[in-house]
Amino acid sequence: MRPGGPSGELFAAFARITAKAFQDDRLLSCPTLSKAPNYGRVLERWLEGAPAQPRGAGFWRRIALRYMASNGGHFLFLLLSALYIRLLGWKRPDAALLSVEPLVLVDSFALLPEIAREGAYKERYLPGLAEAAAGQGQAVVRLHRLYGSRSPKTLWRACRGLARLAPSGPERGGLLEAHLFTGADWFRLVRHCCVYPFRLHRLIRSLAHHDRQAPEAAIREALLDTAGQGVLSGEARRIAAFRLGRLLAARPQEAGRARIVSWYENQTVNKALQRGLAQAEALGGGHIPVTGAQLFLWPTTLLNNHPDDGEAALGLAPDTVLVNGPYYLPKASGQRYAVGPSLRYGHVFAPHAAGSEAGVPGSKRNSGAEAPLLVLLSYHPEETRRVLALALPLALDANGPGVTYRFHPATRPEDFAGSLPPHPALSGGSLMEALLSAGAVLGAGSGSLAEAAALGVPVLSATGEPGTPEEGLNYLPEYGRGVLWERVAGADDVPGAFAVLAAAAGKRREQAAALRDMLFCEPTPERIRQAFDL
Repeated sequence: MRPGGPSGELFAAFARITAKAFQDDRLLSCPTLSKAPNYGRVLERWLEGAPAQPRGAGFWRRIALRYMASNGGHFLFLLLSALYIRLLGWKRPDAALLSVEPLVLVDSFALLPEIAREGAYKERYLPGLAEAAAGQGQAVVRLHRLYGSRSPKTLWRACRGLARLAPSGPERGGLLEAHLFTGADWFRLVRHCCVYPFRLHRLIRSLAHHDRQAPEAAIREALLDTAGQGVLSGEARRIAAFRLGRLLAARPQEAGRARIVSWYENQTVNKALQRGLAQAEALGGGHIPVTGAQLFLWPTTLLNNHPDDGEAALGLAPDTVLVNGPYYLPKASGQRYAVGPSLRYGHVFAPHAAGSEAGVPGSKRNSGAEAPLLVLLSYHPEETRRVLALALPLALDANGPGVTYRFHPATRPEDFAGSLPPHPALSGGSLMEALLSAGAVLGAGSGSLAEAAALGVPVLSATGEPGTPEEGLNYLPEYGRGVLWERVAGADDVPGAFAVLAAAAGKRREQAAALRDMLFCEPTPERIRQAFDL
């Protein structure tokens, strides 16, 4: 799986820039350089050939204020987490890190609103991994990435829930970045914020000589527009990883090996983790192997997830990257890749999911009820708005299919109220139940569309053709188009797409099974043990 066409050209330009830029710890913290297309609309700029925009004094004032606000706010957030740690008596589990047992550190997101609401932590990204490690007699410590809110109240409630992961048995508790900072590290964070703008300015100036039609010009424009973004999270992670590496280096030999399994999107925090561990190793610590768990569904246009051999050469890549299925394996790479168990998608292999006989809206399923059109909405706001605009005429059409909306857990329906019909039907319960009760699904920018297709549920993908600005985030491979899924650009395309998919219903079972085996790997206990070397 490699980006092709214009996306591939942009990816190659990023690689040329970052081969030098990422030698600097400061620029390693730049989210735009992580290649995520949503920062500064860099992919859209390149595809549209948008010219450079004039920027006056007002623009730079706004950038400066945004930079101070975003990074100052994050610094206060880190200080608050350190204060809450003290108030809760939440100690760093040094005893676990220096124990006589093999140790697995599980690095994944902690969703603060969810933890604050439920009062406890639940692993959403790598479910079953800690239990499998514990079953092999290995101690587990969680390295949390706090995500989803900057509210002091939410942070306090979430910290209380996280602190309940007290060291006991194989589960040895959790760590926050603030657990690992020394007093001097707080000054290092401030210094980073002061130095970064000058390093970024130097990089932007170095790109000024490129022709306006070159992909580097689109990257330069994106860097200018995002110069006010937060850059403290990367540096905080680098410092914490360095301190963690020094701690792990102090483990006695008889303690056995220690390693890290990290949720891996090849973003700033992932690269910073690798850089901090490498810097600790350079001071005499042993190598801490890292397995990057890229165990999720993603589209080719998310450039950050593609391998970049230059980053591997700089030591910014994990020792091994586990992908969700054979489709995601690069044909050639300087990094080590393998297919790993699809920990979050075991339901697509359930017996009742195999060969699902889904129809299209208007077919009778589930005790005679009419199967609705399920609109699956994205984590990405721009994708959600596009899908809602397409679905609204269908929902308002009294003779059209019944429409049910399912929002991403990290989004709020009230934020999109203007794009919804009066009294919209909202889907609840598990995703599996929602998919199997749908006649078809409509969406964009969502991995759930690929899950639906793998279950044999017809899919309408609200995306443009590859290589166009309208392509968006399409999580579906070209395989299965016309049988499992079809593109729609507007509400008028929906009846024709339904007709195409209905005519191919006889091929759906076989192709759904083939697509499932392309995109997923069944998370059996044996595969989990082998993939993570437990």
